[in-house]
Amino acid sequence: MSTKNIRGPGRPSVDSDLLRFRAERDLLDGIDAFSSNEHDKPKRPEAIRRIIREWLTSHGYLKSGK
Repeated sequence: MSTKNIRGPGRPSVDSDLLRFRAERDLLDGIDAFSSNEHDKPKRPEAIRRIIREWLTSHGYLKSGK
């Protein structure tokens, strides 16, 4: 039996790029407040994805849905 095509545990691959940036404390506080108001309390990276997706969708830069 070949293990060549068996993946280990971890995040599934997606078409994405890593973004790294610094954020001022007030921005981080806002992101944390957003996260604490979500039903599933996402971590910062997921909260940031949601905020960006919501903004882009509401301003017409991204179609609704995923």
